[in-house]
Amino acid sequence: MATKKKITRKKLKEPDEFVSTTTEIYQWVLHNWIYFLSGVLVIAIIVGGVFFWRYQNEKREMAAFGLYHAIQMKVSRADAADAKACAGWDALLKGYAGTPAAVYGRLQKASCLLSRGDDAGCEATLKELMEMSDAPSMVKVMARLLKGYGLEEKKDYKGAEGVFSALLNSPDNFLKDTVRYHLYLCQMKQGKKDAAKKTLAGLKIKSGSDFALPVMLVKIEKAQLGIKE
Repeated sequence: MATKKKITRKKLKEPDEFVSTTTEIYQWVLHNWIYFLSGVLVIAIIVGGVFFWRYQNEKREMAAFGLYHAIQMKVSRADAADAKACAGWDALLKGYAGTPAAVYGRLQKASCLLSRGDDAGCEATLKELMEMSDAPSMVKVMARLLKGYGLEEKKDYKGAEGVFSALLNSPDNFLKDTVRYHLYLCQMKQGKKDAAKKTLAGLKIKSGSDFALPVMLVKIEKAQLGIKE
């Protein structure tokens, strides 16, 4: 027969541990409600501030990209010889500094200046871009490529060859076929046929090739056949 466990009067008087702890916390809050409330308010302000900052930051970046596209449209419609049109990018660079749109805008400004013959302005803008710590590696690759284009346009084929050679060996370079193509052109312009032949051997259509590679290969073939475009 099962025996009943006797609960002593002493045990009935012992407070439950959880109830006791909860009561102590409640009593502390009652006596220190000002400090407790201050702590809650501080946490609320911090959390609210983080969400507000993120909202404002996202709002600013959206506005920056809106301005980016507006300037891009305006510059594309401007006179191709008007270097002053490139100054339109300054509103983005100054008003939204630090945003991704401003980083790409600086690259666009350099390209704009180069296409309008302002080599010094282009070089200065690219230098600023390369010195930016927050510029993505992809943008810096495009900046170096643009620098090579500038030297190639000025017929400084030796200087351009140096830029393209260094860029071809860069682990960040994602436009290897484009770089190799321009390296080939510069080598040919300097009469370095053996080096150019070696460079050309690397221009083969394969998985991951630059989308413009077929066009480049057609241009090379036409040049070899003496067909002028």
